[in-house]
Amino acid sequence: MSMKWFSLGSIALGALLFGTVTADVAAQNSLPTVTQPTGGQVTTLTVQGGNRSLFKVALPQWRGDADAGKQGVEVASRDFVLSSMFQVLDPQSFTANLAAEGSTIDPTSWRNVGAEGVIKGETSTRSNGLHIELKLFMVSRGASAVLSKAYDVPAGGARIAVHQFVNEVIKYFTGTAGSFGTRLVFSATTGRGQKGIFTMDSDGSSLGRASVASNVALAPAIGPGGNVYYAGGLPDGGYALFKVGSNAPVLRQAGLVFGVAFGGAKMALVVSQNGMSDIFTGASDGSGMTKYTSGGLNTHPAFGPAGQLAYVSNASGNPQIYVDGKRVSSRGTYNMAPVWCNDPDGGVKILFMGRDGATWDIFSVAPDGSNMKRLTQDQGSNTYPACSPDGRVVAFFSTRNGGGIYTSNPNGMNQQKIASTTGESLRWEGN
Repeated sequence: MSMKWFSLGSIALGALLFGTVTADVAAQNSLPTVTQPTGGQVTTLTVQGGNRSLFKVALPQWRGDADAGKQGVEVASRDFVLSSMFQVLDPQSFTANLAAEGSTIDPTSWRNVGAEGVIKGETSTRSNGLHIELKLFMVSRGASAVLSKAYDVPAGGARIAVHQFVNEVIKYFTGTAGSFGTRLVFSATTGRGQKGIFTMDSDGSSLGRASVASNVALAPAIGPGGNVYYAGGLPDGGYALFKVGSNAPVLRQAGLVFGVAFGGAKMALVVSQNGMSDIFTGASDGSGMTKYTSGGLNTHPAFGPAGQLAYVSNASGNPQIYVDGKRVSSRGTYNMAPVWCNDPDGGVKILFMGRDGATWDIFSVAPDGSNMKRLTQDQGSNTYPACSPDGRVVAFFSTRNGGGIYTSNPNGMNQQKIASTTGESLRWEGN
């Protein structure tokens, strides 16, 4: 079925649908490049009035349950690295007498190893699980904690508390909480001609396969109530909209449903009919659906924070990114899979994947089409970007190093492999 491109994200088949471009046209519309390699280590962060070095944080072992403490330190270290805001110090360098310090700190001991902040944890067993207390100390402010939180979690649930505390630490410094503990959702091949829906924690842990009603489940999106929706194949060869955990379609349209997006109280649906695909919009419950585009091939809808709708269309001849009917990708001959991203420095931008020769890379552009930038280059094919709700972390699939899911900061730096699984249609919960 030729229209399967719309939710499978099959790049090769998509090229056949949208056609090819000549070398001369491609040269005239080439995508931006960078002179320095992408993905390098972040050494500074932008603050009011300029830049400063990454905040140096020490994560000593917790008091209490050793296993919970080990997991907690590992999870916190990973979160801080992925945030691109902190430098986690080597515990082998620590000279502080942890037993003597107890639940506070000796600022001099930590200052001597270069720490600007210290995070301490302590666990105790409760009848229903673990009680975890976490504290942030600023070495320059003495022995009293500047941030203290307590959490009650199930046994083995230290990861939950740590994600929440790291988000609070990020909020303490920036005013906006981090996004750790949220989910990534995507589709992936499960067998010949079969696709499934998968979720994982945003740090790459807890990979799980969702329960779906179809052996071809495509283009997942997180909708009302945190439910995961997807386009699923039907026994009669059609495609309809399903919700994970439900065996019956939640929405059928005349034609084939190949994708969905949610934004606030709105829904956007991709429907293929008579060799065309159009986007329909309406309420998030599927009521009041009206045709948004008219003819051609229109796919990959994504709602912005103010209700704007980004999508892919071949209205200009080749697939390009559009926002509310206006083309915003002025360069490149094959651009797709847009997603909105809050800019930590203010405003929003759109991430997308663009074909560059024989490979694909990740780019960003302002909603008015200005300031197009490249996030990946010369590191395999990089596809299907997703952005964390706070806008500080970008996730995407990459073929490098055996393939997997990578993250970076919004400028393409600090690229880290978080999982070895590959797939399509990556989405980030909360965005």
